Amino acid sequence: MKIWSCLSSRFMHWLSFVLFACLTLCLLFQPTDTHAESYVAGFAGYGLSAQLSDVRGTGDIAGRTGSNLGLQNSPIYGLKVGHFMDDLKYFGAEAELYSATPFLKQQQFTLSSPSGTQTATIPGAHLRVTTAAFNVVYRYPGPVVQPYAGVGLGFFWFTPPTSTAGSAVRPGLNVLAGTRVFVTKQMALFGEYKYNHTSFPGGDFNADYNAHFVVFGVGYDF
Repeated sequence: MKIWSCLSSRFMHWLSFVLFACLTLCLLFQPTDTHAESYVAGFAGYGLSAQLSDVRGTGDIAGRTGSNLGLQNSPIYGLKVGHFMDDLKYFGAEAELYSATPFLKQQQFTLSSPSGTQTATIPGAHLRVTTAAFNVVYRYPGPVVQPYAGVGLGFFWFTPPTSTAGSAVRPGLNVLAGTRVFVTKQMALFGEYKYNHTSFPGGDFNADYNAHFVVFGVGYDF
């Protein structure tokens, strides 16, 4: 868990640096011709990695901690709509809805307490995560190539892997960065990286949900 926390911290520092560098370059090389636009897009992709970290027991096992739980990499698909205004020029608002199925893997799980540790094999289980996110996006409005980055509030709807825990919605962090390339005046292809972070309601335990995705899609401006 300490190793994952260290890696997560390093990753967030790296991601913050990349986003800051992108925004700085965009501010230094702003084009003069910008206009309001709306867009709709569809996308699909695949998970790079996902896991439940900082596992904490609740109820009868409160006070105990568990080892990280690996989740399977899964396909992801979704839709997004957005709008850039004349007033704010390079900043826009975006809403997106997407779904993934990072099933819980069958794996060894260690539960620790002051009195000792217990290790057992837990079975795999189905898990679906549906995300509705509302983002602030900064883009470089080039005539053909438009790099962009954004951050927003996500609402993550979990269908948990245990029958004792019903579906639950948790707020969390949604981060994205990508590039659009226009193939016509109104149609663009894009590639995008996504990062999700929120709390996971596991019934007998709580944990942090972290997931990384890469998606590709097509958008239409109007």
